[in-house]
Amino acid sequence: MNQTAALQGDAIYALLDQAHELLNDYNDDKPGSISRQDRIAAAVELMGQQNFAPATVQELERVHDFWLYLDQPEAANTLLQQHRAAVLSGADELIPAEAMLRLNLSDIQSRMGFDQPSARALLGSAALAIARLPEAVDSDNYWYGWHWMASELQAWDAAATGLELQRGQERRNPDLAEDAAYLDAIVCVRKAEMAHKGGHVSEAASLVQNAINLLRDAAPDQQVDFDRWMTLADHVLPLAPQSLPALLMACEQQLGVLENPPPSQAVKAHRQVKILRLQAQACAQAGQLEAALQLAPQGHFGLTDDSGDPFTASWLGWLEQTGRLKQAADLALESVLHARPVSAVAAFELAKKQFSNDPANAITWALVLAIAQADEDMRQLLAQEEMPLHPADFYLNMVRAAQPAHPVLALLDGLRLARKRQMEQALPLLEIGVGQHPEMADSDKLPTLWAARFAALPLEEALARPFPDAHGAHWCYAAGVVLDDADDLAPLMGGKKKVPAQEVREPLVVRYYEQGLARFEHFWTSGQGRFKDADLHVYSMLCNNLAIKYRFMDRYDEAAELHHKGLGSSPFAEHHNGLLWCAVGKDDDAQTVVEAERLWHFAQEHGYSRHEPTRYFSTVALSLYKLDRDDEISIWMERLDQWFHDLDEDEQRGVRRNYLASLMSMLDFFSSTRPELVLPRLRTHQQEIVALQDCYPLRRLACALEAYPELLEESVALHKQANSYLDQDDDEDERRMSQSGIERAERKLAERDAQAGAAAAGRKPWWKFW
Repeated sequence: MNQTAALQGDAIYALLDQAHELLNDYNDDKPGSISRQDRIAAAVELMGQQNFAPATVQELERVHDFWLYLDQPEAANTLLQQHRAAVLSGADELIPAEAMLRLNLSDIQSRMGFDQPSARALLGSAALAIARLPEAVDSDNYWYGWHWMASELQAWDAAATGLELQRGQERRNPDLAEDAAYLDAIVCVRKAEMAHKGGHVSEAASLVQNAINLLRDAAPDQQVDFDRWMTLADHVLPLAPQSLPALLMACEQQLGVLENPPPSQAVKAHRQVKILRLQAQACAQAGQLEAALQLAPQGHFGLTDDSGDPFTASWLGWLEQTGRLKQAADLALESVLHARPVSAVAAFELAKKQFSNDPANAITWALVLAIAQADEDMRQLLAQEEMPLHPADFYLNMVRAAQPAHPVLALLDGLRLARKRQMEQALPLLEIGVGQHPEMADSDKLPTLWAARFAALPLEEALARPFPDAHGAHWCYAAGVVLDDADDLAPLMGGKKKVPAQEVREPLVVRYYEQGLARFEHFWTSGQGRFKDADLHVYSMLCNNLAIKYRFMDRYDEAAELHHKGLGSSPFAEHHNGLLWCAVGKDDDAQTVVEAERLWHFAQEHGYSRHEPTRYFSTVALSLYKLDRDDEISIWMERLDQWFHDLDEDEQRGVRRNYLASLMSMLDFFSSTRPELVLPRLRTHQQEIVALQDCYPLRRLACALEAYPELLEESVALHKQANSYLDQDDDEDERRMSQSGIERAERKLAERDAQAGAAAAGRKPWWKFW
């Protein structure tokens, strides 16, 4: 090493940045560019010429990790050993225990590259060090790195010990107390994974059963639900598929006791898909492919929490293994046509393999390979995959030559022309590919057909054409959403024509929502349907959207039923909000208060980004007033204040007017029974209300003052002042109420003065004491 000046601090980081630049050649694919191997060699030479003197743990880690990046583990470890003691003895922002731990983990990491036995020997002490970290230090990342290294080193016994140490650390966290049974079960099954990898099959099976028992026998205070059972099942399946029936039985028995009321039919159907998938996978793992294939169609549905579509990818593999290539080709085309993550990639790879080997289904395989290259979503999914031998047009021309009337050709050509805004040419092709084939009418393609109709045809003709169905409840929902929003539909129309009016589109939106609802509910009751008929959350969103439409039609009972269905499947706050307005629409004051309570508490517990108490608190106050429960208005005023004060300053400024307007309305209702509590708050805000120059909040303040006979002159004046602020944003109701407010306050004032005059006229002169 050259005796150059020792580098530390910013100099180290600058040198590492320079070394990184040596590795980055943005012209890698051009002739004459320096090979990556030569660039790495140059970086190694640069690093070897330096004299490093890291002063902190972070500096030492950065240099160590860069040596590893250059695939120089011995150099990395030599540097670590040379500077470890000095760095640990110096000042550092890390506490000593954490600083030592980080360097110990780095020591293991670099030894993995040249001396694995010594790396394994250090795992135990590092695990103990993580377990002994103070509570203030977040140990999760350290455990993650430690477990990764233990796995890479195949130190299965050490890994199992580490799991126990990590779990012991978790037990000290009171926030995890109700998760103890679940976490114990997961540790147990992960230890089973370690035993299985270490070749101890019988021990692994025993640990799997222990894990099932731990969750099955959880105490009543433990948090156990279906999703946790399914997480355990995902761990169990590759280790001991023969244990799956016992796990599913324990799950069913336990949840049958715990879940009261029982889950909705929708939730049960959703769960059944997951169970059938597990059973199919267990059969396949046991070599029972025929049984797996019998179960596979019942698991072929998109669920809310799926990460892509891996089950269909497995199904494709089973079909290939059993020689069912016609079914495999059709399934592959479905996955690619709708660009389903995971399964579409598997479909593409299978098509590359089978295109030349399976002439009987060559047309279908050719379509898969063509769509994979032509569709933008597919190109993103396949960004890391090797492309087929031929471009998309090669495969499309082959299909055209053999089957020129193939509906997928019409679909692809129609979509291509629609993207070019050639709607007149696109429309007849889309009528074939989408309108005549509802199995292909997905969330993108169905709205495109409607956009082409609206752009290419007179409105009457566009609406008179046959209504295009979609074989997917989710697709129906998505079509309704696009048709409901002019901003979504306009870009699809390409600027050819103005988007049809809302009243024209509204019946189409409702029809698609109702069609989607029927498809979902058919699946909930029968277990039969298409891939897009089983998503619980989409069902819940559809229920909400359709309920909103029904509310505007004054179909409040039907709307409320839909909101309850949504809450029973995938609950979110908009359903509680909708139930509130259903009660308001029916003039049911008692139910209005009930639903408002539920909405408020749901928003507090689960969050609600669009929660606007100022939109409904005054309505709640009116209902309480009509129910002679005026004292409860004070509770809602406290909640209004709580909501407002929880906002940040910018948010408060944005809603200040609405907050004050809602508060004035609530004070108006409250003033009839508790005037002594109301007046101080009115006076606190009166100057700010007047300064708003806004009719509604000032009118409500004036209404509240009507409760005080001695302030009726002021009330009349404020009513008139509020009336002077009416503008184009105020509707007829506000104009009417403002005028009636003036008349009412003037009448009260006249009545007060008349009563005072009558009392004065009837009073005896002070000298007439007889």
